[in-house]
Amino acid sequence: MTFTAFLAILLLLAGTWLDVPIAIVLAIVVLLLEVVRTVWARSGLSRVAYRRELDRDRITWGEEIPTTIETWNRQRLPLPWLRAEDEMSPSVVVKERPLVIGGAGGRVLRNAWTLAPFERVRRRFHLSAERRGVYELGPVALSMGDLFAREAAREQRAEPQRFLVRPRVVPAVALEPRDTWGGQARARSGLSEDPARFAGVRDYAPGDPLRRIHPRASARLGRPVVKRFEPSRDREVLLALDVQTAAGFSWDPTVDEEEVEALFVVAASIARSLARDGAAFGLAAAGYHGAESRFAQLAVSEAPGQLERVFDLLARLSSHPSAPFERLLGMLVRVVRPGTTVVVITARDPAPYLAWLRRIERAGCRVVVVASGPDGVADAGRARRLGLAARSVRLDGPWRTATALSVTG
Repeated sequence: MTFTAFLAILLLLAGTWLDVPIAIVLAIVVLLLEVVRTVWARSGLSRVAYRRELDRDRITWGEEIPTTIETWNRQRLPLPWLRAEDEMSPSVVVKERPLVIGGAGGRVLRNAWTLAPFERVRRRFHLSAERRGVYELGPVALSMGDLFAREAAREQRAEPQRFLVRPRVVPAVALEPRDTWGGQARARSGLSEDPARFAGVRDYAPGDPLRRIHPRASARLGRPVVKRFEPSRDREVLLALDVQTAAGFSWDPTVDEEEVEALFVVAASIARSLARDGAAFGLAAAGYHGAESRFAQLAVSEAPGQLERVFDLLARLSSHPSAPFERLLGMLVRVVRPGTTVVVITARDPAPYLAWLRRIERAGCRVVVVASGPDGVADAGRARRLGLAARSVRLDGPWRTATALSVTG
């Protein structure tokens, strides 16, 4: 029994004892209200279903995720009102409705319904985000009213969901010209041969596969000879992303979010350019990415879906570095396979870690510095003067509206 019901009973007894009709009527009305509230409160939200369904769990920045929110009153009692406050991560945008500040202080998508017994209602929304990242939906706070529109029950449900927003991608020219047979683009060295580039014959040696024997040349020369091919110039490329965009300590909390997002657009565009050219590629960065390791690394591969895996890792990476970039390069010296091209994508002066880049070259890898910051041309020039291959790249506008990535030097 509630305190209000107890007072109503006392008022009823007092009104009956003193013969005061108004007190009796008032007590009966209050008791009726309390009975109605008790019935709705006892039913509660246990038979009210709330479901949020995302059509996709990852998008590229600029796209939208169609989302369905469904409520179902699975009981005989009508619900004069049902309200849901669905909490969402900062930077989430709902196309149809602005987010408001909820009771817990977070940004919520607020919905309200009036539901008849066993009625089910669906609403359609479109979610997006202001920038790339990992976004969470939930928990959701549900509340319902009784027949007289007073709040009868309140409940919080986890209902967790996540979606990824990958960085924006723009058309990008290749950092290096695509390989052609012979001439200036001919490979100087290689560990494998391309069967599409016939280069002559040589004498058969024990261990050569039989399918490599050249029948006509062997018959003409009177001894077995095998086909010889030009070494392949198919590249293995590791993109080393320098998340830090300004000089100073890696733990400096001041970050220019727009400059960081532009850097990620550059990295994603270069990765797609490599995938288009058929290169095997991977990604390494010193950034937080939802795992215990301080370094995010995706091994070099040309398997189907590699580009999508790189995009997902770029979406998960934080805007703040998890360790100095020099430590990442020190780790790469030990694990990168000789012959790999290490493409360093940076928005700052690479001078602090040029010594580590030389060590990577001495380990048998080729290093290309890609400078994309506001002083990219000067930064690339300094790297070239120190004997490293370098390119400067530039978006043709702010990262939200840029249409192309060009190599400027």
